Amino acid sequence: NNMSELLTGRFPGVEIRNGEIFVRGSKTLRGSDAALIVLDGVIAEPDILRSLSPIDVKSVNVIKDGSTSVYGSRGTNGVVLIETKKGGDQ
Repeated sequence: NNMSELLTGRFPGVEIRNGEIFVRGSKTLRGSDAALIVLDGVIAEPDILRSLSPIDVKSVNVIKDGSTSVYGSRGTNGVVLIETKKGGDQ
């Protein structure tokens, strides 16, 4: 029905709270611990999950390890890569 349901239980250690995805739990006293969302190669705001239909999603990957470093400090809390279907993809 929605992206939260699509992600819930699929990836170990991933929580969804108040529309945000948390990969590594709470670490900071200030600021956000939410994962960085990358939609079709473009950094997106967390509220994109509300408007994105699971039917349009081709794949979802969660990155938690050192390979998040390519996203700099924004990837510290983990990265959720979402690829949508494009014209011709079924």
